[in-house]
Amino acid sequence: VVLLGSAPDHRIQGDFSNLAAKLHGEFDGRVKLCLTYDEPLSHLIYAGADFILVPSIFEPCGLTQLTAMRYGSIPIVRKTGGLYDTVFDVDDDKDRAHEQGLEPNGFSFEGADSNGVDYALDRAITTWYDARDWFDSLCKRVMEQDWSWNRPALDYMELYHSARKN
Repeated sequence: VVLLGSAPDHRIQGDFSNLAAKLHGEFDGRVKLCLTYDEPLSHLIYAGADFILVPSIFEPCGLTQLTAMRYGSIPIVRKTGGLYDTVFDVDDDKDRAHEQGLEPNGFSFEGADSNGVDYALDRAITTWYDARDWFDSLCKRVMEQDWSWNRPALDYMELYHSARKN
């Protein structure tokens, strides 16, 4: 388990520092909490991770999951804002994904408690262990999804030209 990031609230940062000390001592070598902002390190983590957990309470856009998917890391997200707009649960969002011309691409949960996170993590980890070939194909699929502005720009241009004709 790797956690990278920092909290603007010094009390929360202190809580994470205490957690890091505890976990580093208890799970030496298997857990790493890097409590800072480090863009180059974040890309190495994306590239080496099977999953990226983004349990944001509020997320207007959500670049973390988009970057992670480009590297083949499967997002596990709370259903909010841009996370909900871009992550389609493999079990629950097939129709919503297909409406967008996409395939399901991750795991999601509702609520802000540990039960929701546990539900999504359990499904993701079970898939990793019990359906590895399917999981590997999911990793490939998320890397191939296009989240650029190309398609929306073309749609906008078509709308613009259509409106000019009328």
